[in-house]
Amino acid sequence: MIVPLLFAFMTILGGAIRPDYSHISYTVSELFSPGSPNKLLLDILHTIYALLLILFGIGMLQFVRKINSSERIGMIGAFLFTAMGFVSVATATIFPQDAWGSTPTFAGEMHKLLSGVIGLLSDFSMLLIGIWFIRSEIFPGFGTYSFITIGVVIISAGFYAANIGSSIMGLTERITILVGFQWTFIFALWMFSRKGNVSW
Repeated sequence: MIVPLLFAFMTILGGAIRPDYSHISYTVSELFSPGSPNKLLLDILHTIYALLLILFGIGMLQFVRKINSSERIGMIGAFLFTAMGFVSVATATIFPQDAWGSTPTFAGEMHKLLSGVIGLLSDFSMLLIGIWFIRSEIFPGFGTYSFITIGVVIISAGFYAANIGSSIMGLTERITILVGFQWTFIFALWMFSRKGNVSW
């Protein structure tokens, strides 16, 4: 549940210490571009954020295994979420995005590739966890909610792709990120409230 809040704090802070930055026009990754103000501080916060994703993925795996390990599709979904956390570690620190309009670099191109991988891992994790909820008959409504979330993410991601380079690029990206994060928050809240109790 802390992950979305930390991400929001990190993004707001990064924009606040960079006077020329626009949350509407610029992507989040541009806060971590080489030469950005206070990049070290933001890299540290991003690393903590990524580590929390990994820890949540491990917790998700333990939760699925404890509740219904016979439906392995849930475990695969948890593994994918954990993998997303590991990939996220590299996106800001090892392979930061190039500054907008600058000469493309290998690190910047890798950042684009890894960002796409993160999106796929996130979507497939939500899909598999949603299927797991339905098959396990624990909280089938969350499975339906997961499918709806994926649909909204795909639509918003398409809208973001159509607006790359436009004056609202940053806004469309943030909407996509927010949709994914609200799923993570709700799932974490559900896990926390159940504390191992399978009844809803």
